[in-house]
Formats: sequence, structure tokens, C-alpha cells
Amino acid sequence: MSNEAWANLAFFLLFLVLAYLLLIRPTRKRAQEASQLQSSLSVGDEIMLTSGIFGRVESVEGEIVAVEVAGGVVVRVHRGAVGRIVTDAPATGDAPATEPGYPESGEDTGGVR
Repeated sequence: MSNEAWANLAFFLLFLVLAYLLLIRPTRKRAQEASQLQSSLSVGDEIMLTSGIFGRVESVEGEIVAVEVAGGVVVRVHRGAVGRIVTDAPATGDAPATEPGYPESGEDTGGVR
């Protein structure tokens, strides 16, 4: 093989290695982390579903997780719908009276919400 052929082969192999390091490896790592998270679910965990809904795990039966999303409202979701376990609870336990950026009830907003 000529030097040019070796250079082309080396470039192609370098491209494959970079593709693996930048695309395939991080995807596998994320999938493995998600699998570990979903297998570590236990009753009472505060979670966020992949849809952005927050709730508390009520029960885990195989691939089905029962999540309480409001007082007495329990939804059943697939274990794969769990996005993360929420650990950033307020340290003082005091929740703000309203969500930041939202007006108080009855407050004049000038027609804008």
C-alpha cells in the first residue's frame, strides 16, 4: 500500500474512534445510568417523570410504578417514564406562598398572565 492509502486508512480509523467517543459511548452511559436509576426506585421516593410531572412513588410492581401526583391522585406509569429522583428539597421545609413569577390570587395583572 502507498503512503496515501495508509493516510486514508488512518484518517478513517481516527474518524471511527472519534465517532465512538463522541456519540456512542455517552449514549450508552446515559442509558446505563437511566437503567440503574429506574431499578433503584423504592416506595416514598420523590421523582420527576420524563414528562415533567413530579410525584411520590406509592408502589412498584414489575415494570409499573404507581405515582401520587396530588393528594389522592395516583397515576400508573411504566418504569421507563421515570426521569430522575428528586433530591433538592428545601432545607427549611418552608415552601414559598406562590411560584416565582406568578401573581397572587386577585392581584391586578393588567390583562397579562
